[in-house]
Amino acid sequence: MQNCSVYNRVIPAIVLSFLLWACQKDNDGGGTPPLQKPKGGTTWIFSYYTYSTNGGVASSKTITWKAVSKETLSGEKWLKINEQGVDTTVYYLREKSDGLYQYSNNSANLFCKDPATAGQTYNSYNAGGLEDFTVISAGTTLATNLGDVRVNFYEGRKNSNLIDEIWFNANAWIVKHQVYRKFLLGIDYYKYSALFIRDITY
Repeated sequence: MQNCSVYNRVIPAIVLSFLLWACQKDNDGGGTPPLQKPKGGTTWIFSYYTYSTNGGVASSKTITWKAVSKETLSGEKWLKINEQGVDTTVYYLREKSDGLYQYSNNSANLFCKDPATAGQTYNSYNAGGLEDFTVISAGTTLATNLGDVRVNFYEGRKNSNLIDEIWFNANAWIVKHQVYRKFLLGIDYYKYSALFIRDITY
């Protein structure tokens, strides 16, 4: 009887563990690095902060991006990424053999080079103008809400001014992004916003 009782407790525990593992594998959030590729329906949840010119946090909120459709632009399929709630298109994105591209200025533009090695540079169109990107590091680990995620880190500059800092993972795409803007009355730049991934559901 005692062996039967142990059996009745152990088997349900194993089944429950398997179900939890399966759900986590499908979601790839809540503490596990991403294991899939973004596709139609994928959603990203981010913490988003803006900063005042003195460096303090001006605002904070949670935002959600969703791959709402796949559209053909210039003969290629692109995932249309919208910010939910405001229904604003954030990016048109697709992967190619040399990295993540965005569709902007009526053409495909390399956004995050991958594979990459530190020191590589490339020129691309981003946020309304040409931008010079440099791979600062590749294959390093970034602590995120998803767990420790391997990322490439890029800096983007316009006229030698730091504009973007982007941390990219091949399966989650943008996991962190900081944007710099010029002081209203001046020539220097300050950190204007930061985006940190909290979860991704495929």
